[in-house]
Amino acid sequence: MFSDKLISLLQTLSRVEITRLHKFLRSPYFNDQEDVTRLLEVVSQALYKGEAAACQLEKEKIWAALYPKRRFNDAQLRRLASDLTQLVLQFLVQEARHRDPLAEALELQKVLEKPELKKHLAGAERHIQKLLDDGSPASTTAYLAQFRRYWNIFYRASKTVATADYADKLQPADFYLECFYLTQKLKFYVAWLSYRGFRATEQAMPVIPGFWEYLKGERFQEVPLLCIYQHVIACFTEPEKESNFHDLITALDRFTPVLNKEDLRECYHSAQNYCALKINQGKTEYYREVFSIYRTTIEKEMLIEDGRLSEGVYKNIITTGLRVKEFEWVEQFIEKYSAFLPSNIRENACSFNLANLYSHRKQHNKVIELLRNVEYSDVVYALSAKLILVRTYYETDEILALDSLIDSFRIFLRRNKVISKNQKREYNNFLHIVKKLTAMSLSKTPAALATLRQRVTETSSAMPKKWLLEKIDERLGS
Repeated sequence: MFSDKLISLLQTLSRVEITRLHKFLRSPYFNDQEDVTRLLEVVSQALYKGEAAACQLEKEKIWAALYPKRRFNDAQLRRLASDLTQLVLQFLVQEARHRDPLAEALELQKVLEKPELKKHLAGAERHIQKLLDDGSPASTTAYLAQFRRYWNIFYRASKTVATADYADKLQPADFYLECFYLTQKLKFYVAWLSYRGFRATEQAMPVIPGFWEYLKGERFQEVPLLCIYQHVIACFTEPEKESNFHDLITALDRFTPVLNKEDLRECYHSAQNYCALKINQGKTEYYREVFSIYRTTIEKEMLIEDGRLSEGVYKNIITTGLRVKEFEWVEQFIEKYSAFLPSNIRENACSFNLANLYSHRKQHNKVIELLRNVEYSDVVYALSAKLILVRTYYETDEILALDSLIDSFRIFLRRNKVISKNQKREYNNFLHIVKKLTAMSLSKTPAALATLRQRVTETSSAMPKKWLLEKIDERLGS
């Protein structure tokens, strides 16, 4: 098998990025090895054909494509793969720099600090100011950028301490450094509080004496992230005081225009974590709050990162939308945003979540049509799809199809090596209960149904307990 390290790296790049990588390699400033460029062409062509073709990349075939008339040399091919890997990493660094013009401008400001380049430096500093004015002035990256900008100016002035405006250059550097440090410190503190809310830990997040009092100083009252993070901290340290949550949402709405998407995304994620905490306490009305937060992040264009959508976020949004019965909205979301999912799971994710939507709408024929002949490569989707299909066959009284599916489901569980023993036990328990439920008749077995209900109630299984209880109660109440 050819270099896994190189292949896994290239697979993360889009076709546009691969094209730009080709241009990068053709620049003699970065690469003077024509063989390395040809190696990328050979490998990228295989990657375009799909994952199966990429898995079949063999050293001898790659060598033959590069050197048709030369004897195979494993050491040389490994060296070429290593060189290409390093160049790809260099390319990623260059791409990251190009995506951050402010960081590039700050580097240029430092480079131009020579007496004979005063005019160039003045132009560079005007450009920095424009980038800061056009950007998100209250974000953590902006605070750091402002510090670097004023630090560079202060450092030049410090060489002549007698400069008239020396203090004027020192104070803004100090202020923006504090803003950056304090927002980062609060960000870490929030992360620790969130972790502590879901897992027991004896570790603490120390703060210096007087830290919280210092934050209340007048100079920090209008620093957006310091304000927002203090609301977040109040939510997690006083979770029973639900007005803290509403104060947080109000602050987020207020400061949205001056924050970048990354900081906003993290702050809204903290709000979601608070909602999750309340839901775990049994306050299911917070599902509506979570849904509102998801809609806000979509409206403010914070959902997509680098042209991609996380599969987990995609699924959580749909699950929450179904929970609050926003079926029409969920359908539009699936249709619009599945295109942003990673290509290798896009089809599975789209068909499964559509089937889940149809199941909640009780459009059982559509569920069966979507799932009956689909074989999922991902075991999580496979299990979830089979569960939906079991429920659908039960709801439509397709007893023969249900029996057949239960049998095949059990075989799938027995043969699969990825699913844990505990999971297999839970799924088999669910299938056993469904099987018993289909065999029971109210006129003959009300006591058995009551016993079965008690068994479902007491189980700690992660299976769809709510659905099972509903079906049993329907039998008992009919």
